[in-house]
Amino acid sequence: MPNKHSKAQHMPQRTCAICKSKKDLDELYAFIIMPEGIIIDPKRRLQQRRHYICKNINCLSNLEEWEKRYFKKHYGIKKDWSELDLQSKNSVQGVNHGQ
Repeated sequence: MPNKHSKAQHMPQRTCAICKSKKDLDELYAFIIMPEGIIIDPKRRLQQRRHYICKNINCLSNLEEWEKRYFKKHYGIKKDWSELDLQSKNSVQGVNHGQ
């Protein structure tokens, strides 16, 4: 007779940040938000606050919009993607040219 108090059958569930549906942990991608942008953490090794997203194409396509809302809600800033891309290109060019 199996032990009904055993956690061997337990699968943790998490909520998708985009569609808010609960799914098993192995059905979701884990990602971390850094100032540079979103970092996907497939092995869940990074020690930061993780968010989860479905493997559904609709959720993946709405990830950038969600990130903008997240920064506005939690940090009160509006992320300008074109300005951010320009800054990263300038910093890479400065490194390449020895500036």
